[in-house]
This record gives sequence, structure tokens and C-alpha cells, in this order.
Amino acid sequence: MAYIEIDKKEFEELLGEKISSEKLEHEASFLGAHWNHEEGDTWDVEVYPNRPDLLSVEGLARAYRGFFNIDKGLPNYTVNEGEINVNVDSSVEEVRPYIGGAVVRELELTEDVIDNLIQLQEKLHQTMGRRRDKLAIGLHDLSELDPDFTYTAVKPDEVSLIPLGKSKEMQLGEILENHEKGRDYSWILEDHEKYPIIKDSEDRVLSFPPIINNQLTEVDSKTSEIFIDVTGKDKQTVHTCLNIIVTALAERGGRIDSVNIEGEQLPDLTSSRIELETEYAKNVSGLELSKEEIGELLEKMNYGVKYGEEIGVDIPSYRTDVMHQYDLIEDMVIAYGYKNIEPEIPEIDQISEQKPVEKFTDVVRDILVGVGAMETQTYILSNKDKLFGRMEKEEEEIAEMDNALTSDYTAVRNWLMPSQLEVLKQNKHHSYPQKFFEAADVVELDSSSVGARNVRKLVYLESDNSVDFTDAKQVIQVLERDLGLSFEVKTDQKPFFKENRSADLFLNGKKVGFIGEISREVLENWELEKEVTGFELDLEKIQSLK
Repeated sequence: MAYIEIDKKEFEELLGEKISSEKLEHEASFLGAHWNHEEGDTWDVEVYPNRPDLLSVEGLARAYRGFFNIDKGLPNYTVNEGEINVNVDSSVEEVRPYIGGAVVRELELTEDVIDNLIQLQEKLHQTMGRRRDKLAIGLHDLSELDPDFTYTAVKPDEVSLIPLGKSKEMQLGEILENHEKGRDYSWILEDHEKYPIIKDSEDRVLSFPPIINNQLTEVDSKTSEIFIDVTGKDKQTVHTCLNIIVTALAERGGRIDSVNIEGEQLPDLTSSRIELETEYAKNVSGLELSKEEIGELLEKMNYGVKYGEEIGVDIPSYRTDVMHQYDLIEDMVIAYGYKNIEPEIPEIDQISEQKPVEKFTDVVRDILVGVGAMETQTYILSNKDKLFGRMEKEEEEIAEMDNALTSDYTAVRNWLMPSQLEVLKQNKHHSYPQKFFEAADVVELDSSSVGARNVRKLVYLESDNSVDFTDAKQVIQVLERDLGLSFEVKTDQKPFFKENRSADLFLNGKKVGFIGEISREVLENWELEKEVTGFELDLEKIQSLK
């Protein structure tokens, strides 16, 4: 969850009417943002992670104008054709390949508006941007600059700028070592020889993404036109984040001008469309509604609606969470009102108990915490590069997604070890030794009617300067002792382990896992410098064989 502070008076001004605190506290929370009254007119609003478009007072007001029947339907934003170009040099491909840009003019910025804009910027950094690693946002006073702009990568000692909030010029390397923002985010660039910058036609540096902007372009109450840059590692995420920012400023009366980036005019605020089947919506929701009634509910959630054989639903360009008819049906039910739905007791046996594998998993978790390991929770979605490419492993048939939203998540993982190597990569700037484990589901293809099944597995990884096979084997021995098991170890070479430093684990003659030392090639693929050892076990198979 992300938390933002909202001034109720400012919210009402953007909303277009007064609203009672009781209505905010009780009715408004059904939309996907919980309003927690704090002090006076200041509210602490908790926003669900799937709705980054609600991370500003402007985005909240836009959503609630529809939800409260003030102004329904798809918001319409005009993008005027601008004359500014951003040239992208090939040097950024290895470090931060994507950039989006836009200009918003005719703004009247008060200190409160600027504070809200900075709050939106930082919350997007934390959520969509994953602490600026996946994307970072720059806001610049355009009047101080001379377009066109160039996005390029340079060596740390080649370029200097005065960082935002400072008065002394610093080289890029100095900023990472001595500036507070540099120290906070230097881990993002630590494996790169060149760092990304954006400069204008006079070679003045606007921005050192994802670290900091130049003091020269600071936005203040005298600023009337802003150049926005969003840089990152995933193109679709960069573009959607840009849309969230420019539409928030458009809610303040700003005029949006496009920027030409490598032949592409951005921002692209074109809506996308999903066809919603009326009968399907009724069956899933349990609501007996006509096509027109469904359309009216969707308009309350700021969708555009076109009636035909089915319902054509136009999705705003700033929404990141709508991928399937299910998402539209969920919003339809939200607009209908959960409180208006009569609860029913299903005509099925409601007596339940915890599955044996769940009880067994809890015991295993306690054992590994006891050896000093930290439990992680990673995404079940991954991609083939992480599951096979970086692991030096031949590709296998796995469950893949159609029309994946980003290249980061295109498949369902079929093993856990890549997820834990990614955890080690994200934590390599912390102290060592590091011990991580995860007991979670993977998906394996089978011959069932579904075509796949969930399998509970366990992964354990330990990293330090000199960890080896013996360190992982000692943890296996603890599991054997505490679970009353006896594994048989048979040497077997794995492509992701060092030669002669890996083995399969058997229980009652059945293979239940593997153990070994991660190879140098795989460590380099994950940008890891220290040694890593560990194992992966099939907990369901072990539990059934006990």
C-alpha cells in the first residue's frame, strides 16, 4: 500500500462540490482508496498498489467525479503537436534504454500544487518505479532550457552539474559518493561504466536519472511550463507513468504538448478497448443487469462505453490495472456498491481444514528461520530469460501469458531458484553473509483438464565470500534431523551449478530436489560477485513420502 496526504478543501475544489467527511470515510473507500481522517482538513489516504493513477489529489478527484455521479465517462485530454525532439543515443541501451517525455504549459503553480506534484513523483518512484530502479521521473522548468534534448550515457568524470538543492557543481561520480540522493540510489548504477544523462542543445545537463536533476531546472511557483522526462527499463511502464503525470497536470488546467522521441509522439493518451460480454458479466458478478445498466456503472468508473453486439469499453491511458474482462466486472461491482449486494450462503459444504502440505510448509519455515535464514516472498510471474537464459539452462515448456503487459512478467515460474537469485541481486549492497529462503508454489504442466498444477517447493540460498557445498549440506542435515528424514545424495551435474559441485536428493528412492554451488557464469548473469550455494526441494513430494 502507498499512503498520500490530501487536503480536503483542495480535493473538493478539484471535485467540483462539497462532500461530507462521513461520505469520504465510509463510501469513498469502496473505490480502492481508504480515507483515514487524520487532523483538520488533512487526510491520510491509503491507495491500493494496482491504482497508481490515484496517487495524487488530481487523480483522486477525477476518479470520484465519476464515482459520485458528478462527471461520468472517459476523461478527454487533448495532446497538441509539439516541436521539441529528444534524441536517444545508443549508449543508454545497456544502462537505462527507454525514455518518455512531454511538455505541459499554461500552468499556475502554487506551493501546494508543487508539493502535490512532488508527492506524486515520489510515490510513483516507490511503487511503479521500484525505488527508481524500473523508472525515474524528472520535472524541469522549460524556460531555463534550450531544446532539443539528447538522452545519452557518459563516463562518471565527463560531466558535471549542480544537483538540486545544492550550490556547488559536482561530477556524476561525486554525486553518487557524496550527495544524499546519490548514496540512496547509487546501487542502481553500480554495475555500469557509463551513467545516463539528459542535456539540452547547449550541452547543459537537465537530469542525471535516476539520481537527481540539475538545480538549474528546479520547478517553483514562477514556473508556467514543465518538461517531463521518464526514464526506465520497461517501455510500457515508462509510457504509462508519463500518462499518469501529464493527465494529473491537465486536471490543473495545463495544456499538453507532445515531444518527438525517435519518431514517436509522446505522450500517447489514446484509450484502449476491451469487449465486455453482457452475459459473462452477469454470470461472474451475480447481478441481473441490462446492457445499459452495466454501461452506466462502467461510466461511473471513468470508462468510455459503446453499445453494439456486446459492450465496447474504452480504458483510460493512465490505468495500469485493466487487462481482462474480470477487471471491468470488478469495477462494475464497485460502482454498483458492495453494500447493495445481498450476501448468499453457497450450497456447498463449508467445513474446511488446512491441507497437510500447508502444515508441513509451516514446520519447514520454522526450521529455516531457526538456522538464521530470512524468508522472502517473490512474484509467481517471471519470464524465460530469468527462468532459463540467466540460469544457463535449456528452455522447457512452461505456462506462458498471452498479451503480457510487460516483458518482466510473461510466464509462470516452474522453479524457485531464479527468484532467490534476483533477491540476492537486489540485496547485494547490504551486509553479508546473506541467507534467504522461500516456500511457495510453482506451476508445472501436466495432462490434466487444466493442463497445469501448482506444486509447493522450497528454495534456500546462502551467499558470502567463501560459502560452498558443505554450507548448504549442513542446512539439509538440519532439515533431516528436525523432520525425521534421511536423504540420499547422488552426484549429478546441473548447468547452473559448478562442475562436480552438485547433486540430486532422493527420499525413499524418489528424486525430491537438488543441491549445489552456483556457477560463475550464472553469478555473472545475475550480477553477483560473491559465492552462492543452496538447494531446492519439492515439499509436496517429501510430505507424501514421509
